[in-house]
Amino acid sequence: MHNIESVDLSKYNTIFCDSVQALEWAYNNGLSKSATIKSSSPAVLLSKKINTCSIEDRWTIEELGKFQGTIKKMTEDVFDAVLSVTGAERELALAISKSAYHFQSLLYKAACLDESDFNESRLFIYVDGKTGPAGNMMNSPWDQLLMANKLFSMVNYKLKNDEWKMLTTQGISYWQRFKVAGIETVVYRLAVKLMRKLPNWIFTKEILIPNENELNIEIASSLALHGVRITEIQVEPLSSVENILSDVNTESLYKVASPIMRERVEEWVSVSAIDVVMDLFKSDLEKQLNQFKILVGGWENVIATSNRIKRAILINSPGNIKGQALAYVCRKKDITLISSQHGVTIEISRAHSMLHVGFDNSVADIMLSYNTKIVDIEKNIYFDKSRHYTVGMPLRLIRMKNKKAMDKSIPPIVYVSSNEYMGFSVSQTTDYANAKAEQNIVTEVLGRLPYKIRYKTYPLDNRRFPDMDPVLSSIEEFNNIEVYSDKIDMRYLISEHRVIVTSQATSTLGWLVMSGKPVVFINKNNNSPLTDDAYQALSKGLFVFDDNDKKLHEKLRYFLSKPINEIENAWENKKTDREIMIRNYFSAYNGGAGKLATQIILKECFM
Repeated sequence: MHNIESVDLSKYNTIFCDSVQALEWAYNNGLSKSATIKSSSPAVLLSKKINTCSIEDRWTIEELGKFQGTIKKMTEDVFDAVLSVTGAERELALAISKSAYHFQSLLYKAACLDESDFNESRLFIYVDGKTGPAGNMMNSPWDQLLMANKLFSMVNYKLKNDEWKMLTTQGISYWQRFKVAGIETVVYRLAVKLMRKLPNWIFTKEILIPNENELNIEIASSLALHGVRITEIQVEPLSSVENILSDVNTESLYKVASPIMRERVEEWVSVSAIDVVMDLFKSDLEKQLNQFKILVGGWENVIATSNRIKRAILINSPGNIKGQALAYVCRKKDITLISSQHGVTIEISRAHSMLHVGFDNSVADIMLSYNTKIVDIEKNIYFDKSRHYTVGMPLRLIRMKNKKAMDKSIPPIVYVSSNEYMGFSVSQTTDYANAKAEQNIVTEVLGRLPYKIRYKTYPLDNRRFPDMDPVLSSIEEFNNIEVYSDKIDMRYLISEHRVIVTSQATSTLGWLVMSGKPVVFINKNNNSPLTDDAYQALSKGLFVFDDNDKKLHEKLRYFLSKPINEIENAWENKKTDREIMIRNYFSAYNGGAGKLATQIILKECFM
């Protein structure tokens, strides 16, 4: 990487950069305004002052659909191939297969490059600044992909006046938080603190909790009342992994996985990128193997076995390398690994089939789910290993129906944005296309309604682009839209509004539906769309609009311009269909999930 001062910017005609601020600096320091800026950033690409080229233009909806549609089979093939390696067991095969899935993000970017990028002069302006827990995700991996190009240079630009905030409950009163969290959370927190101080001989049963979610908290509080010790645990990092899975090495893994990946790489990237991408894949395998060993050793140090105390583990979202390593240790120690559902998505989303390798039931011995729809789906995935039980949603979601007096100064309609820029994701459209679609909702619908509207931004933890979202710039043109950009979860704000508008089949929808407030859902067919059967059910229970309809914006404007009372009456008329929809796709029961799950766990793990 070069020093900023040492680079003559005027000699570069093609620049990779995802920051308007960095480009403004570059123009002031010699970069020609006629230089082509290759970018993924919506803010850069929508700027009229910059000579831009969308680096992701090669990805049409059809091409990206083909790319995504072959990922599930690829992960299954890699899983089977790794299992053939001496010493490699199920959980390591899952970790490597999941790694191959994540590697598609880099392959996606590599496929954006053409031959000239590998042998002609190129400059990459790397942007540094404040980010979330995942580290700096504001730059594409051009430095890794183009390192062999002798005419490639990179400079580091440090963002000025930089700010980035994380999700918080600051500003939310203790009473509001308690109303959402409930007495179960108080019992859980107290149980963890008190039981930590009590001697081991008091207990014969113990639940270990590496992380939590709403349902796990409710289950653990109920288990505590049944005399089960509740203990929070964290993995301890190791300094040496020499004796862990010593039979398995990077070469053996690469030998079986590389033919599968190479065939895919050769299909999607230019000739000069093939060997570079494969070298990066091998390097990634080495990192994943080492990380798996570190985590296995760390969990072994944390989880003890006892002839007197029976133990089980209750975890949230274990379908990642940390959970896979934990599952390996649990299997070796004959400890049951239990996972509970952490949101409604799989049962309604058409785009999640390529993520099967990361589903919770790929590692959990027992799955506790909200509804029967997700159970039916998970039972039929290639990686399923769980015993499945349906227990319903946690009370935190059920309690969303509680009403409070409306503050007339707060807009009656809230648009809950799910516009999350992610690069390669379940969307078949690029971040740039998604930004333009969101802008159209603002300019063609929200800004033209006869009501005050609140636009609730998506509370991103991990910063994807350095500049302000251009959608927010569009909102500034309209006096009737107020932006709520504080990093507060929507669950604390739902009760303030009368009508909720949102899009995309994500877990956010579960919170909104359970509020009992009228929900207007925009189905985006190329960005986290509903499954066909979910579309039919949700169309009966909610107000569903489809973006395939050429009159989408016109119909949305007409509907949302109606008197609020009229929308609420139409919502009430859907009550019977909505109850059926909720039972099938959201919660099979109207409460009692923690108690039901407790009986299952006591019988399965502690009898």
